[in-house]
Amino acid sequence: MIRIKVIKGSQLALGAVAVLLVIVLAVLAIRMMVINQSSTPTLNWQKTQVIPVETAAIAQENAAVAAFSVETVDNDAPDIKIVEFDLMPTDAPEALTASRGDILLDENEHTDRQDVPEMQVEILPEQTVRPLSDGEKPRVLIYHTHTHEAYEQIEGDRYVETGEWRTADPEYSVVRVGTELTKLLEERGFEVVHDLTDHEPPRLGTAYTRSLKTLESYADQHFDLYIDLHRDAYSKANGNPLYVETPDGQAARLMVLIGNGKGQGSVTFDVKPFYQENLAFGQRLTTTINQLVPGLCRDVMVKTGRYNQHIGKNAILIEVGHNKNTLEQALNAMPTLADAFECLFFETGSDTAEAGE
Repeated sequence: MIRIKVIKGSQLALGAVAVLLVIVLAVLAIRMMVINQSSTPTLNWQKTQVIPVETAAIAQENAAVAAFSVETVDNDAPDIKIVEFDLMPTDAPEALTASRGDILLDENEHTDRQDVPEMQVEILPEQTVRPLSDGEKPRVLIYHTHTHEAYEQIEGDRYVETGEWRTADPEYSVVRVGTELTKLLEERGFEVVHDLTDHEPPRLGTAYTRSLKTLESYADQHFDLYIDLHRDAYSKANGNPLYVETPDGQAARLMVLIGNGKGQGSVTFDVKPFYQENLAFGQRLTTTINQLVPGLCRDVMVKTGRYNQHIGKNAILIEVGHNKNTLEQALNAMPTLADAFECLFFETGSDTAEAGE
């Protein structure tokens, strides 16, 4: 026996309406996805969506401020990752639009946030210190991309903060450390230019762009050494020990950072840094410091980015302690650092390779 189920007309009509509604909703969803993709920057670094430079700059500043607002020190908590952004590649004119990849690009020199595990890179010890003629002084340029970086507040000698562990007062910021290094190098026979330009305003996120302009203003001068002097951010990795005992007292530990010239995502650098030369010099400096005071200098760190080290050979970034060190401890590390530079530039024997551009 064959049974035939009869579907009423009302049920058939209701089913048709339901199918039609599903189709309409699907079409609307697809259209919304297309509109969002065309109007909203994507987070995928491999896809470039163009947005106005002003919008990019605001995003940079907000991201940097948000990062510093969570900079805390809690020995029982996981390390906080501090981000300092250089969001616009320094090769690009400011008038050009920026991609989302540019916004996410940062040259964060703080070593609690690493692009790759800290590593030793073994290369041939290429000599980059040029021989000096009789009576000639090595020329050094000291500057500060992150000018407001400061140290632990001390009761009875406090500074006015512009943010956590930051101040515009050059007597308490890393600028004061640069002033001390300048004096000590001059006493040892160097000719030093200490540039005091404040590169942080108006936005921390574009400080490297402004410090590059400062470097370019010296294009008509020769320097044997370029030092971008910074203060690191504390982490468990770099906070043990907090300091090293030296003949000059408790000294904050040092570290040389070298950029490998690689970009991130869609962002690349047309002009590469003198990576091999700068790395070789940084390794020799680190070795020399530790021969003078064992353990004072951490291993050289190589990080993704350029850090304006394309400006010339022997262009290095030096971290002097971290935000849990005191200013006094940072200053106490400068005599050993100055002695190490003296060893490299005045006791180089028959080395012949030329430095600078």
